[in-house]
Amino acid sequence: MAAGVPSAALMRHAAAALEAAIERDFPAALAGTIAVLCGPGNNGGDGRLLAEMLAARPAQVLLLADPAAWPRLRSEVLACDLVVDALFGTGLLRPLRGPFRDLVLDLNQNFRGPVLAADLPSGLSADAQGPADAPDAAVLRASATVTFAAPKRGLYLSPHAAAAGRITVAPIGIPAAALAAAPAHLRLVQPADVVPFLAPRPADSHKGRYGHVFVLAGSLGKSGAAVLASTAALRMGAGLVTAAVPGAVQPIVAAALPELMTEVLPANPAAAAILLKPATVLALGPGLGQSPAVTAAVRHLVRAAALPCVLDADGLNAFHGSRDLLRLPGGVLTPHPGEMARLFDVSSAEVQSRRLYFAQRLAAETGAVVVLKGHFSLIAAPDGATFINPCDSPGMATAGAGDVLTGFIAGLLAQHPQAPRLELVAAAVYLHGLSGVLAARRLGEMPMIASDITASLPEAIREVAPA
Repeated sequence: MAAGVPSAALMRHAAAALEAAIERDFPAALAGTIAVLCGPGNNGGDGRLLAEMLAARPAQVLLLADPAAWPRLRSEVLACDLVVDALFGTGLLRPLRGPFRDLVLDLNQNFRGPVLAADLPSGLSADAQGPADAPDAAVLRASATVTFAAPKRGLYLSPHAAAAGRITVAPIGIPAAALAAAPAHLRLVQPADVVPFLAPRPADSHKGRYGHVFVLAGSLGKSGAAVLASTAALRMGAGLVTAAVPGAVQPIVAAALPELMTEVLPANPAAAAILLKPATVLALGPGLGQSPAVTAAVRHLVRAAALPCVLDADGLNAFHGSRDLLRLPGGVLTPHPGEMARLFDVSSAEVQSRRLYFAQRLAAETGAVVVLKGHFSLIAAPDGATFINPCDSPGMATAGAGDVLTGFIAGLLAQHPQAPRLELVAAAVYLHGLSGVLAARRLGEMPMIASDITASLPEAIREVAPA
């Protein structure tokens, strides 16, 4: 029994979700041979019921429920068209040992077909906090994972998270209220979370209705950062965008985009603050540099600007060694792991090993929504509520992708200044990731550049909220 739902019913739903995943992702296996590996707990029970369901199919089913039988069945399993991993799920509290470890390592090395994991790949910690996350832990590498009811932290935060492959969350009948109260689960950003920010515009719309983003960015040699962030804000739908840049690069930025207004950034921080008067959102930091003058200007503007602020890149670096001065209630911070590491005076490796901790801590300290960028970006609110973005692409590992995200967030914030900040930022991050996925699908991961992400935004919006 879980949350008032009989265990037998949960198991039936879990097995049915696995069967549906096979039909969707590995249909050829239904005409071949499927090995179902079952462990001693509930995860193994799901696997046994799946094997019964598959017995009614044309597929031949090979059930392995005892690791001692592995030497006898090894050659047959390695010749299968699909392996279903139902050995261990959320109940695993320590690294795999003995015959289970040997089985997993053998499959990782020698099985060439697809693996579908039930709930979690065996060996992966559900919480990404225990000894099972040791670097040398044995984790069965899956092509895809069907996780039941809600996402588990380990699927996104464990150092072995890549072993999960493509992740699908399958409902199995647990009530939503019970899931919301479960601390081991994270909330994924879903298309439904984005749709409220993409409503059709009224017929009498005008540019003043959709906000004015002021992008303070760029420096000699880094004018592209200002262009990328400003273009992204416009493409996201901001009514007006002004880029304030040093005089040396103002002609370059002005020539890059005819729809963009520009201002020359004065040396005096107080004068820069005066320029903000017509703006409704400030995007601050991309490509500014890290000179003492820039640091002083950034700190002054963060303190003095009476409007929502998206702080990125060198805007964050201005608080290196002075994190106590960084207070931005209602604002947004978008560090990558290196910038987060500088703020806390730790290594990037430590940030990556404790991503959720650092994202939530920075949000709590600053009063801002924090986006810790990277694979499965985290979006954390000051009260600890956290989204994880499941949608991204390795092709987004390219210069300027973070500048585009800054513009996307600022552009959406300009249009919805009263919207719940966490949900709005999560929507912008999701659109950024989906745009990257679509760009990589069209161009390939290796050739894509940051401006391709912005160019793919219209397609991403159509996919989330088709007309």
